[in-house]
Amino acid sequence: MRRWDIVNTLIEKINAKKYLEIGIANNENFSKINCDYKVGVDPDKNVECTYNVTSNEFFANNTEIFDVIFIDGLHHASQVYEDIQNSLNCLSNNGYIICHDMSPTKEIIQRVPRETDEWTGDCWKAWIKFRMENENLNMFVVDTDYGCGVISRGNQDLLSITTDITYNNLDNNRETWLNLISIEEFKECLG
Repeated sequence: MRRWDIVNTLIEKINAKKYLEIGIANNENFSKINCDYKVGVDPDKNVECTYNVTSNEFFANNTEIFDVIFIDGLHHASQVYEDIQNSLNCLSNNGYIICHDMSPTKEIIQRVPRETDEWTGDCWKAWIKFRMENENLNMFVVDTDYGCGVISRGNQDLLSITTDITYNNLDNNRETWLNLISIEEFKECLG
């Protein structure tokens, strides 16, 4: 499964009508999404999308509610944290947020600023922070395509971390910190 498979599976599960994507870039994901109404946001004026603005600008003016939201914008933990928070404010009650790049496979690809062509940024740190602060969410990361984090309303035990939030510690605690599940487990939980 790739990220668009995860998104399309969740769209189908809840019969979603409205989809939002933050970070279109080369349109690899957006063009593969099966939803009646799609909104794409990217600040790059050379990217063809609905709104060529930053995610913060989009959310500041948005009045719509979306059923499924995919976050793959600026790969900095602080921005991903804002994007998740802003997405929760415009998510339908039974909706899903999917965050890409939550499980980097090598230390170098998660460094900020970017040092390599292959890059996830430190998005995972925003994920960890949300798991430590929000017991009113249900959060897990599907172990595919650099990690696809799925968020819905629900409940979870708050994550408690007593070590430094570093890549080495992530690597040693990946399953617990991310609530990492396999593709098979993802399919099973959709039941």
